[in-house]
Amino acid sequence: MSKINSFFSSFRAAGKGIAGAVLSERNLRFHLGMMLFVLYFKKYFSFNAIENAVLFLTIGMVIATELVNTAIERAVDLCCPQQHPLAAQAKDTAAGAVLVTAIAAVLVGANLFWKPQVLKEILRGLVSNPLRALILLLALVLWGWFVFCFEETAVHNRKKE
Repeated sequence: MSKINSFFSSFRAAGKGIAGAVLSERNLRFHLGMMLFVLYFKKYFSFNAIENAVLFLTIGMVIATELVNTAIERAVDLCCPQQHPLAAQAKDTAAGAVLVTAIAAVLVGANLFWKPQVLKEILRGLVSNPLRALILLLALVLWGWFVFCFEETAVHNRKKE
């Protein structure tokens, strides 16, 4: 295989890994949905370059940590299919890393988005435009489906094929 093909095949492998994690990991779908809401509401705020960088790095860290957690869980399951205290500890520690980054993300988000005047303006916009509020509500329902039902639907549809 040429170096160029090898280079691009590594991107295909990474894409397969991400897609597989999205299909199988509820918490990753939760974080991806939250990312979309954060990016949607970001348009109402005037962040400078550093604030944008912090926001994007924070989002990236949460998603990356969730992917690493998934990889660790799969590797542990492969190496130790039976129950073992060290296997459980490895999986729990990886999940703890995700929790730490998620808490840090909430703190970063609170720091960046806690601007009461802007939040009041967003709320006023939702109240004065019922269609926008309905679309946001629909997005929340779709997010709930994506988080809690997507895997079952995807698996069911694959079985039909």
